[in-house]
Amino acid sequence: MLLPLNRKSQIENRKWGAQMPTASLIVAAGGRGERFAGPGARLGEGGPRTKIFAPLAGRPVLARTLESLARVAAIAEAVVAVPAFALGEARQTFGDRLGGDRPLKFVAGGENRLDSVAAALAATDPGTELVIIHDAVRPLIRAAVVEEAMRVAVEHGAAVVGRPVDHTVKRVPDGRKVAETVARQLLWLAQTPQVFRREVITQAYARRAEVVGKVTDDAQLVEAMGREVVMVPGDAANFKITTPEDLRMCEAILAAGWPFGEG
Repeated sequence: MLLPLNRKSQIENRKWGAQMPTASLIVAAGGRGERFAGPGARLGEGGPRTKIFAPLAGRPVLARTLESLARVAAIAEAVVAVPAFALGEARQTFGDRLGGDRPLKFVAGGENRLDSVAAALAATDPGTELVIIHDAVRPLIRAAVVEEAMRVAVEHGAAVVGRPVDHTVKRVPDGRKVAETVARQLLWLAQTPQVFRREVITQAYARRAEVVGKVTDDAQLVEAMGREVVMVPGDAANFKITTPEDLRMCEAILAAGWPFGEG
């Protein structure tokens, strides 16, 4: 059962017409981005050492992501997990504030995403009541989407931003021959942010060693506990930069005026 939120840690939100709980933001930036560098290449060979430093419309990718998330007033702090070798460069490049006087901290990531998020979670302020986890290389995230995910997480404990599948889906077990066409009506593509009541995600990470099989997102840990996870509709523009082509698509969207009228 979810306990009532502590009113002392809530701030006014005019859109809700009520009180929004404060949140810690975790940004997962621990990957090395081999697919972005390309076959046979390594990040750092004539370019940035990780994708977060890659220029996006004149500014580093991570700067764009943090700028988008800083529009959410209820975010009280941000903790970014980066590769250990990039800690110094990240601190020098991005500073120690997420807009205003909100702290921005960097921690060394682990061997995989879960280890990186766990390290960042341990560095957050335990006084905030929501935890927002977002991919560093999803810079085109709207504040309104984050706030809706927060609202859903307050009510249900866990919320995942995503998109209903709108393409025909084929199951191809051998990588070549189609075995069947999968009904897409029940399928969603998960994105980030994923937002959790603090006690929910803390418990999920404490029990992550018990989860069988490969875990590909944070909500999967919550699902494994049998807890409710609710989907929140996101935007097609909120895609993950994986290849140089994705970076160029982001630049084109920014040039077209994203976030398209949102204040």
